[in-house]
Amino acid sequence: MSSSLQLRASLMFGLLAATVGVASPSPAVADTSPRVRAACTGDAKRLCPSQKLGSAEMRYCMEARARSLSSTCVRALEDDGIVPRGMFRR
Repeated sequence: MSSSLQLRASLMFGLLAATVGVASPSPAVADTSPRVRAACTGDAKRLCPSQKLGSAEMRYCMEARARSLSSTCVRALEDDGIVPRGMFRR
């Protein structure tokens, strides 16, 4: 797998885990810190308001809008090692 594809897969796993509904956490959510969930769920709702949290549609929407993530979400993703530091330099 190319490094670009690995990076994209890592980002999408992290975003999907961070945006799954809190009521019924999946194993992916259990592996994601509360900080990432708290920092990125608002972005998911803001950037993809018509998508259900945790759905495949939400994941695709967040992927398409990855460059619009808040600095708080980006920092949390970087701190948890989900994405490399500087990936979203603006």
